[in-house]
Amino acid sequence: MMARGFDCATKLNTKSASALKKEGFDYTARYLGNSWKTFDKTEAEAISKAGLKLISIFQKSADRAAYFTEAQGKADGLEAVKAAKAVGQPPGTAIYFAVDFDARSSAMPNILAYFNGVNKTFETYKLGIYGSYAVMLAVKGKADYYWQTYAWSNGRIADFIHMHQYENNIKVAGVLIDRNDVRKEPGHWSSTGKSSATKSFEVKTETAAYLTAADAKLGKHKKGIVKTGSYYIFNESAGMVNVTKQQGVPGSWINPKASGSTEYHTVAKGDSLSKIAQQYGITLANLQNLNPQIKNIHLIYPNQKIKVK
Repeated sequence: MMARGFDCATKLNTKSASALKKEGFDYTARYLGNSWKTFDKTEAEAISKAGLKLISIFQKSADRAAYFTEAQGKADGLEAVKAAKAVGQPPGTAIYFAVDFDARSSAMPNILAYFNGVNKTFETYKLGIYGSYAVMLAVKGKADYYWQTYAWSNGRIADFIHMHQYENNIKVAGVLIDRNDVRKEPGHWSSTGKSSATKSFEVKTETAAYLTAADAKLGKHKKGIVKTGSYYIFNESAGMVNVTKQQGVPGSWINPKASGSTEYHTVAKGDSLSKIAQQYGITLANLQNLNPQIKNIHLIYPNQKIKVK
């Protein structure tokens, strides 16, 4: 089953983001930069607090072939990185650049020159490209992530894409959105706001690595091995866990039941055992049983690891 996502030009707050999460959406794509439709750190925190995963888009006047030159790509690559850093986007996550017009074969050399320019100045982040079916075929192998729109695609869908936009200008929970299917992990991120809390996993048995949570759950399309050791948790879905060695950067999906894994919470300033128990949906008594080394439940320290599963 594919995850549900939406993109919108409307600025979101905790209330509107939570309402859209209740409508069944898992992901939202929002615009980087400094305009009426862009998001800031406060909005990123509200989106994450609502339980939505955030996908970053960078788009200026990408609606005509003349815009796409190598020089413009270089400039946009630099500007996108600056904008992503300003909102606290973690390294290793995706920024999608848009090709937002009916690009014919005559426009493809311009588009390829543009992304060649982007790659010359783009650093730290992963490159995503949005466009039609024809654009997806033209740029295949030039990016880390692919997002196809149904517009100008004549019903065709590339088989390697990460997201598919299939409906535009629909009002849901009072917000005008475009609907998307999320077919593979799209390079999303979450804002931690002021909290420095992290979740970690101890993999006790070498286990299979997968590209998606669905593959991990079904035990299909194994892509490699996750070795024993300590990992950060990047994401969780359907009981599966995405583990990574680099905090904030997507890693591999595993089935925790097959890995003998133990999940930990790293204590942040302001945490308490009761607050941690509530966060993970367990009782304080169960949390104490998992952590017999803690003799005083009122005395925990920042960066201390608390077993939660």
